[in-house]
Amino acid sequence: MATSATLTLDASEFTGGSAFSVETTFLQAGTSDDINQFTGLSRREVSAATNDISIVAAADYSGTGGKLYFKNTSTTSASTYILMEVGSNVIIGRLYPGDWMLIPVDGTENIKASTSAAGMSYEFGFFHEG
Repeated sequence: MATSATLTLDASEFTGGSAFSVETTFLQAGTSDDINQFTGLSRREVSAATNDISIVAAADYSGTGGKLYFKNTSTTSASTYILMEVGSNVIIGRLYPGDWMLIPVDGTENIKASTSAAGMSYEFGFFHEG
């Protein structure tokens, strides 16, 4: 059975917006073969603001296709966030409490997270080739 993800959005409150849905199947790089490994879902909490937490180490997954799921599960203030970075501190975004992302990973750069405050929590899982 193929691993897939579906995202459904209801954007009807925006001018010209409407509900839509997209789906993707998790495939190995350059093939039509299913991704066959998953790290499992990890949940973590930090006791202090922390920089450069390793989420995916490129050396462990060099040249392989993958998909990273990451969610800020914090119940801290709405102004706190987790800063997501790729490679040498290239910022790809801020995830505020409740925000999540699903991104493709090619195994050439490290993926890191930095928390903006104490008591923040997050969960993540990495689907990959091996």
